[in-house]
Amino acid sequence: MIGLGIDTGGTCTDAVIYDSERREVLSVGKTLTTKRQLEEGISKAIGMLDREILKEVGFVSLSTTLATNACVENKGAHGKLLFIGADRKVLKNVYREYGFESLDDLYVIDGTPDGGYVDPIPPDWDALYEMMDEFADADAIGIVQCYPQKNAGAFEQHAKELFQERFSVPIICGSELFSDLNVIRRGAGTLLNIRLIPVIQKFLQAVRHVLSDYGLNVPIYVVRSDGSLMKEEFAKEHPVETLLCGPAASALGGVWMSEDDNALVVDIGGTTTDIAIIRDGIAVTVDDGIRINGWKTFVKGMYIDTFGLGGDSAVRYEGKKLELESYRIIPIAMICAEYPDLAQKIATYARQRVFIDRYPYEGYVLLRDVEDSELRTEWEQKFFAALREGPVTMEDVAHLGGRYGLEKKLARFEKDEHVMRFGLTPTDMMHILGDYNAFDTDSSINAVKVLSRLSTLSEEEIPKLVYDAFVKKLAVNIQRVLSEQRFKNYQEGMPKEVFDYLWNSFEKPEDGFARIDVCTDFPIIGVGGPSHIFMERVAERLHTKAVQPEHARVANAIGTLAGQIVVRERQEIVYNPFGKVPGYRVFLGDGKYDVETFEEAEEALVKYMTEQVREKAIERGARGELTVTHSIDKKEEVVNFSAFLFGGIVTVTAYGNII
Repeated sequence: MIGLGIDTGGTCTDAVIYDSERREVLSVGKTLTTKRQLEEGISKAIGMLDREILKEVGFVSLSTTLATNACVENKGAHGKLLFIGADRKVLKNVYREYGFESLDDLYVIDGTPDGGYVDPIPPDWDALYEMMDEFADADAIGIVQCYPQKNAGAFEQHAKELFQERFSVPIICGSELFSDLNVIRRGAGTLLNIRLIPVIQKFLQAVRHVLSDYGLNVPIYVVRSDGSLMKEEFAKEHPVETLLCGPAASALGGVWMSEDDNALVVDIGGTTTDIAIIRDGIAVTVDDGIRINGWKTFVKGMYIDTFGLGGDSAVRYEGKKLELESYRIIPIAMICAEYPDLAQKIATYARQRVFIDRYPYEGYVLLRDVEDSELRTEWEQKFFAALREGPVTMEDVAHLGGRYGLEKKLARFEKDEHVMRFGLTPTDMMHILGDYNAFDTDSSINAVKVLSRLSTLSEEEIPKLVYDAFVKKLAVNIQRVLSEQRFKNYQEGMPKEVFDYLWNSFEKPEDGFARIDVCTDFPIIGVGGPSHIFMERVAERLHTKAVQPEHARVANAIGTLAGQIVVRERQEIVYNPFGKVPGYRVFLGDGKYDVETFEEAEEALVKYMTEQVREKAIERGARGELTVTHSIDKKEEVVNFSAFLFGGIVTVTAYGNII
C-alpha cells in the first residue's frame, strides 16, 4: 500500500510518499514549519510531492516534535490534577523530583480501594465537592488514584463523572494512560498529558484540513514514543504518547535506511539534536518511562537523548571563544529574507564602528499580536507598537530605552509565542560557507562583520569557529550518552563534574599531556538536514565511521511509515497467604481473585490481559489478525535453603498492522 508520511518539526516539515510493499521512497518534499499557521507548511511540503502518486495514498502517518518542544519550553494548556489516596506529606516532599513546578495545581482527597495490604478507605467525595470551584479556571483536568488496578480505576471514573457535571473541559483518568504503580509519577504523566491536548489537537486539525484540500480522506495514524502507531482519535486524548515521537520516527527511518544492526542514530534538527541507539537491529528502549525537562513519566518509549543543539542555536562569544546556546532563535538569513528593511538595517550596521548593544544585529519579531489589555506597562505598549512596524533590533531597543532586563520583560510573551528572537546561528554560517543557501546570505555576512568588529575574531574565522563549536558540543554529548550506557551508576545522568571533564579535555592539549577519548564500535547514522556537514568530523573523533543515508534529510517522515500497532501491559501476581484461598492473588478488572498455585494465577491473568491488549490494539487502530505474546518475570527468593516463589510480573503484548 502507498502511504504518506509527514513530520512537523520545530524548524522543518517533511513529507514522503512510500510504497510499503516495495520498500521504496517514491516522492519527497521538505519545507519550513510555519508555527503561526501549521497548515501552510504542511500544505507546501505535500505540494512538492508527485501529484499523480499522491492520488494513490491509502493512509497517512505522522510524527511531530510539537509536544516535545512544548514540554521543553514549558508551554501548553493550564491543567489541574486530582490525586485520590496519595500521601500528602510524600507529595509535598517529592513533587519537584517528578517535574511539578508547584503544588498550586495539585489537589488530594482520601481514598484507597480494597484488595491490598492496607485497609480500604472510601473516597472523601465531600472534600472533592468543597474544592470543586478550584478547578473552574482549568483548561483540562486529570484524575489519578492509588492502586487503580485493584478496582479498574473506579474512583477515577466516579470523580470524572462528578467533574463532567460541572465542567466541559477535557477530563482524563490516569489509569487510562498508565498501569504502573507509582501514583505521583502517574500523576506527572497525566498532568503533562492534559497540558499537551491542545498542542496535538491543533496539529491534527491542521493536517486534516490540508488533506481535505488535496482530496485525501484517508485514515491518519500518529507515531508513539516507542515507535509504534496509534490512530488519530486515540492520539487526541493521549498526546503524552507523542513525547519524543519525532526522534522515535527518526530512529526508525535511520534503521530502515541503514544496514547496520548496531549503530547510533543522530538526528540534527533546527532546535535540538536527538540520539537513539540501535542494538541487534532493534532500538534500545527505556525501562521505566521517558524523562524530559524534569518530568518523570511512565510513557514507554525508545531511549532518546535530546539536548539543545541545532542549526538555529544562538551563537555567543566570550573573548576568542564562540559557543552555542541550547535555545533556538531565528537565523539572520531567514528573517532578513522575509523583511528586506531589516536586511538594509543590518547592512548599515556592518559599516558602523560603535554600538550601544553587545549583539546589535539580534532582536525580536512579532509572531502573534498582543491585545492592548495584556500590556501592563507603558514600556510594553511602546515596544509592541514598534514591533507592529517590523522586527526590532537590540540596537533599536537600546535607543527605545528599557534594554536592561529585556529578556525577563519579554519572557511571558516568548512563552506564549507572541515574539521570537533572531540572530546569528549555525544556519547563517552554512549560508556563508556555501553548505546551505535557501535564504539571505548577504545579511548573514553583514551580521558576521558586526560580530567581528565587536570581538577579536576575523570575519573569515567566525564561521569555521562556529562549526568547531558545533562539532565539539555534538561529540561531547555523544560521548556522554555512550558513557551513561556503559556505566550503570550514570543511568540517572552523568555527574556534572565528569561532563565538565569531557568538555574541557576535548581539544588536544598543547603541552602534550593527557587527552581523553571516548570511542565506540557503533557507526553513527547521521539524519536531519545539516548532519552531512558535521558527522564525518564527529565520527573521526569517536574513532568510528559515519553513515549518511540517501534520504537522511527526511528520515523522520520515512520512519512514520515503518511502525505498527503495539500494545504492552504489565501486571503483578502477588503471594498472599491470607486470602480466601491461601496462595497467590491477581486483580482481574474490578475484582481480586485468590488461587492456590502460581500457575493458576498466571493462566487467569494471561487470559484476562490478552483480552485487554486486544481491545486496546483495536482501539488504537489495528486491523486484521493480531499477534499476542506474553512473558513472566518471576520473583524468587531463597527461604530456609529452598527457592520460594513470591510472585511475578506478567507482560502481555499485542502486535497489529494498520493495513
